[in-house]
Amino acid sequence: MKKWIAAFRLKTLPLALGAIILGSWVNDFSFDFEIFLFASITAILLQILSNLANDYGDYIKGTDRHRKDRQLAEGTISPRSMIVAIILFSLGSLLSGIYLLNLSFGDNWDLWIRFLLIGMLSIAAAISYTVGKRAYGYMGLGDVFVFIFFGLVGVLGTSYLFKQEIWTSTWLLAIGYGCLCVGVLNVNNIRDLDKDVLTNKITIASKLGLQGSIIYQTLLIITAFLTFSFYHLIENYYSLSPLLILILGFVHIQKLKEAETETDYNNQLRFLSIGSLGIVLLFVIRLFF
Repeated sequence: MKKWIAAFRLKTLPLALGAIILGSWVNDFSFDFEIFLFASITAILLQILSNLANDYGDYIKGTDRHRKDRQLAEGTISPRSMIVAIILFSLGSLLSGIYLLNLSFGDNWDLWIRFLLIGMLSIAAAISYTVGKRAYGYMGLGDVFVFIFFGLVGVLGTSYLFKQEIWTSTWLLAIGYGCLCVGVLNVNNIRDLDKDVLTNKITIASKLGLQGSIIYQTLLIITAFLTFSFYHLIENYYSLSPLLILILGFVHIQKLKEAETETDYNNQLRFLSIGSLGIVLLFVIRLFF
């Protein structure tokens, strides 16, 4: 069982949960626990699906042959077993998502069809990040898809499930959170920069180089700080989340500049992933009403 838990990469799950919590909270009095629960389950299943497909896709392409933290590359899980797991988590995501749509939209078939298509696209995106000849993760598009599905779809889509409307200011939170999630991917790509260049895997980090990628990371965190701050100003909302972004961002960038080993980068992956969830949790703790 330990090999599968390792393949699930549990440290990535806070990012998926953060989007759901953020999208749920902005609806205030329209909150529904059952919708929140199944939105969370669906997001977690999709994230695990993405992690399994990533393990499989990188293994097939030979990108992971030098790594010691991937289950297929290490031989602890067979390719056949991984394919079965990918199919099971795809079905699980679909079934959980269908039940979620039933909770949210009832017999409103127009919204049903629209969100079912979004769900199918989410499953396809989770798999095709590294799987297939046109895997977008190998074409420098990983950052774009993470921003869309973690930020825009994750936050705005969840918000819409509760009340079938999206406040304009919620876009600021979706953009800011999307930037934090892209930041996590960017750290991953900085860590693998040399290996990706050798295997012809195109990422923004491989194009920008180390120093350019750190500047890019700084801009992502600054954008997150500005969008969260503007939301607070527009909505007269008070929380400590912008302050945490500022502190977390400063510490993170300094540590990223000093990082030398794979462990250093993995520590920053964990730091930013858990820190992003912390930002969301501080956001929901409103200081004044």
